[in-house]
Amino acid sequence: MEKENNFARTRITNLDFIRGFALLGILVINIIAFGLPLTATTNPSTFGIENTLDWMVLIISSVFFEFKMMGLFSMLFGVGIIIFLENAEKKTSKPKTLAIWRNFILLCFGLIHMSIWIGDVLAPYAICAFLLIIFPDVKKPILIFLAIVFLMIAFIVITNYFSSLYDTNGNLISDEEWILLASEGGELSYGKFWFPDSESFGNLVGMWWYIGAFFRAISLMLFGILLYKLNIIQGKKNIVFYKKIAVYGFSVGLPLSIYSIYLLVSTDYDPSVLFISNIFNTLSVIPMVLGYTGVLTILNLKLRDSISTRLQACGKLAFTNYITQTLFGVFFIGAFRLDTFSRSELIIFVFLVWIIQIAWSKPILEKFNYGPLEWVWRKLTYRFIKI
Repeated sequence: MEKENNFARTRITNLDFIRGFALLGILVINIIAFGLPLTATTNPSTFGIENTLDWMVLIISSVFFEFKMMGLFSMLFGVGIIIFLENAEKKTSKPKTLAIWRNFILLCFGLIHMSIWIGDVLAPYAICAFLLIIFPDVKKPILIFLAIVFLMIAFIVITNYFSSLYDTNGNLISDEEWILLASEGGELSYGKFWFPDSESFGNLVGMWWYIGAFFRAISLMLFGILLYKLNIIQGKKNIVFYKKIAVYGFSVGLPLSIYSIYLLVSTDYDPSVLFISNIFNTLSVIPMVLGYTGVLTILNLKLRDSISTRLQACGKLAFTNYITQTLFGVFFIGAFRLDTFSRSELIIFVFLVWIIQIAWSKPILEKFNYGPLEWVWRKLTYRFIKI
């Protein structure tokens, strides 16, 4: 148990605990992309909804997990950059060079992962990291300002994206093609999908969605850096403080998130309300992330070590666990037809993966101190840099 005590002293276990929760939660959203046709990610009513239980799974995942788990993950990634730079300053005279090299390696991992599954976040996060490396010494008011600016850019970009999908009369462009595509479970490029006569222009429009998500991720990373500089995310405040941010965060975030899914479900996922729904869902992310930070910090402090260290271990092995989630999803779920499963059946698979990752993470750490991909990343990081 000496190794476990050293682990507690040398790492901020609260970050690992929150990261572990976010990692497991991300699978609730990603499993839809693994197990259902593409249209199910934008219009859930097309596939995977067979009964009331499936609707319950959809609503719960939309309210509590969609955007929120990735928000937590983005926030913690930003914190990780700052912590790495702080530690690197003690090891080398060029900490930023080391950080840039480290994230170039992550970018390469992400591109490899993207060849297996298009939903990769490692490559976009690595690109964000190159920008974040210049922010560690920025004062708190400027961090707040930058976070708001990047979030507003995301809003503007996504607004332009959705606006481009409608004609001057407010009708969805290529509406008949959309209905045909959804009913057949097929896939087309963004260009052919929205603009049959101009595929290249359509693909350019489609890129706005990803660019918007990129700026939203940077905003949340900066928000994480702010929470770190305020000593909030480390778990250094008292319990009363975390109870307050949990109550305030969920009091603001939950109504926004619930209204977002209500708009979609009540209109049977009418494309005309998709943009409005997305606004409410995006606005819910930061308060929901704050609420989760409060609740998870309290749990990390209150739960027995035998439970909390399991989730901390999942968080410390986030790289390995994230990639293995993809491998499980692509090669096990992906081996079947994409319309084979309902949403409630896919959640059973999620639970099974959770059990596996919770079971193996702590023993791996106790035996090897690192996960396999964490070890490779660390070795490559210091391979060509003189400490």
